[in-house]
Amino acid sequence: MNDSAPFEPFPHYVDARKVFSQKGNFSGVLGKEKFDRLPSLLVEGVFSVNAELRFSIGDRGRRMIEGSVDAQVSVACQRCLKPLELTLADDIRLALVQDEEAAEKLDNGIDPWIEAEYRLNPAQIVEEQLLLSMPLAAYHHEKECQIELPAPKANGALAAKQDPSPFAILKELKK
Repeated sequence: MNDSAPFEPFPHYVDARKVFSQKGNFSGVLGKEKFDRLPSLLVEGVFSVNAELRFSIGDRGRRMIEGSVDAQVSVACQRCLKPLELTLADDIRLALVQDEEAAEKLDNGIDPWIEAEYRLNPAQIVEEQLLLSMPLAAYHHEKECQIELPAPKANGALAAKQDPSPFAILKELKK
């Protein structure tokens, strides 16, 4: 039997003092307006973000944030600069901590979410996970890329079209 509360839509902010003890659960589709940094990395096209967050107090009294995020986004291909659809997916396993010192004491597999204030923005957590899931450079597959490269030249053609030496003009002047 599941003792967690039913999922609710994402609020703008939650009170970090209450949401963990109340076992808050949030799930839904988030629009671009919920994010501050992510839209600047995207181009016009597909945008769909589904996320689920569960807040609880875990072992050793840790305030845990667990869940998942799945997204379809359009970014610019770094080769041809045309839109490229990416599928991003990540599991979220965070512990809310007050400072860097507490973050260093976390077990492996648990990432820190440093928050010194009581106001916590669930969409900001989702955005951070999406940013961490994005590739450093996104490319179409070579066959799908819409860039036009010049055809390679044969070695003989290259030698015949080679520019004369910059000193050839000096030879002419010396005559």
